[in-house]
Amino acid sequence: MSWKRLIYALCAFGVLSSAACAQDSFNDFFWSPRLTTGFDYSAGKFGEAQTTEIAFVPVTFQTARGPFTFKVSGGWLSVAGPALILDGAGQASSTPAINRKVSGVSDTSFSAMYSLEGLYDRGVYIDLTARTKLPSASFKKGLGTGKVDAAVQTDAAIALGDFMPFVTLGYKVNGVPDKLKLRNVMFGTFGLQYAWDDRVTTGIAFDYRQSALKTSADPQEGSVYLSRRFTDAWSFNVYALRGFSRNSPNIGGGLTFTYRFTPRESPFPVFK
Repeated sequence: MSWKRLIYALCAFGVLSSAACAQDSFNDFFWSPRLTTGFDYSAGKFGEAQTTEIAFVPVTFQTARGPFTFKVSGGWLSVAGPALILDGAGQASSTPAINRKVSGVSDTSFSAMYSLEGLYDRGVYIDLTARTKLPSASFKKGLGTGKVDAAVQTDAAIALGDFMPFVTLGYKVNGVPDKLKLRNVMFGTFGLQYAWDDRVTTGIAFDYRQSALKTSADPQEGSVYLSRRFTDAWSFNVYALRGFSRNSPNIGGGLTFTYRFTPRESPFPVFK
């Protein structure tokens, strides 16, 4: 699963819109921790002759106060097929394909986000994010590159009544393993979200990114999602996707559950 798909499901344009976050006045004075988990599945050939199936159980903890949000993400990854896993997503191999079935912990991602809250009154939402990936996934098993990566991105949205168009633009610096020639890449997303009420939103998104391998096609994916907030604490997101390049999954989808802890002075829910 690509981390950007997690962003669709969990960030300002998924489970909660930026507008909803802006309306949470407690966030200006107290830390607002939350925990998310779920399941993601995708399958595709990724430029290989055989299909690769990827199953992922994500675990994400984030905490926010004022304009700052800090997040750590990881999980358990299972891969059946020849494709490599780069940044949590399938990628065509540059070596002769070896069909295998492996599983293990995924890479661990740390991010810090700053929101331009001064624009909220105009219905404009802009987030600036920096992210670092630590190589906790096994390179030997083909679950990750075994190197540290870094990325920066900007997310922007504008409220137009019940509609909210949004766009993401980012740049990723790939760590380069000895046996792979990876390049730094740009990535982007655009989409449209509709709020049925203050608890239910739906949306569509198109994701494009450069391939980390020059010899592979650039991944392109379209996705749809539905987000439902049941209570002040619990929310749910379900999504499906389809690939539009030979280096994208043919199909995919998943669901996530998010639990919001009571706002508190400590950034961690285990401390008061």
